[in-house]
Amino acid sequence: ALCMKAQSEHHHEVPVWTLNNFSPDEGEKKRVWVGTKSNREIKLIGVRNTFVRNKANTTISFESRGDGTFQRIRSDQHEVTLREFDNVASVTARALVNSSRRFRDGDRRTPFLSPEQVELCKRMITVQARRPRESQDRAGLGADSSKLYLELYQKRAEELGQGPFTDEELLEVGRASGVFDVLSQNSRAGFASGDHPILVRKENEFLALFGLLIAVIDPTAEDFVIGSHGITNVDSIEGSASWLPIAPDVAISLAGNYANTYIDVYSQEFVEKHNLAVLSGSARIAGRSKATIERLLATLPPT
Repeated sequence: ALCMKAQSEHHHEVPVWTLNNFSPDEGEKKRVWVGTKSNREIKLIGVRNTFVRNKANTTISFESRGDGTFQRIRSDQHEVTLREFDNVASVTARALVNSSRRFRDGDRRTPFLSPEQVELCKRMITVQARRPRESQDRAGLGADSSKLYLELYQKRAEELGQGPFTDEELLEVGRASGVFDVLSQNSRAGFASGDHPILVRKENEFLALFGLLIAVIDPTAEDFVIGSHGITNVDSIEGSASWLPIAPDVAISLAGNYANTYIDVYSQEFVEKHNLAVLSGSARIAGRSKATIERLLATLPPT
């Protein structure tokens, strides 16, 4: 039996508030143009169904029934944690986008953000880096988990006087492979929400080294697109930087000086470099303009 502690299944790997910013629609039901690299398909898709992985942040635990058997308990607490963060982040992001546009349009004061808001913007980048399955796979999360779990199974079998078994034999046991899947899923969900004291401490130490860099693009340039990977590494003369677009004309990155917030107006050259990097690093891309998505997909080699 499976007991539900929460009913959420529709988990976004890129926050809804971010996708809403990339929608060409003015109404409440917003859509974005989504291009898929594998088949070059372009569709106008509702934000609710964009960059979604069902039950991505659901965990499963086991509780004793008291009779020697166990029931599986499903929880979406990690998804709740992410949605609570999104609710707070969306307010700060809205203020940042509005003040960045004022800067571009002539009010050349650095966007006014409190120290707490600056830290929140920096954390948006690390949260997005942890959230998608593509990022987790690229970081190697779970790459060696099966090997570790198989070693534990082998050791336990030896203690019980069973085996030895080959790895292939253990993987053919449905119950064993099912446990591997549960452990891997729980690990990914916890990583996505940052629910581990060591991870929290390491991220805090990392972010303390950086300030905030804001890019607002020239009105004559194309829009930014956003990928299913979320953040994108863009190479430049100064080196490589990870950028998170939070609107079609505003993106944020970590700056080298922890004490400062920087903003500048970026040209089409940077937008082009960013969008091609998004295309390279993500399975799907989304944006406000169908023409931009079409042009980017057209740069891919023939299938």
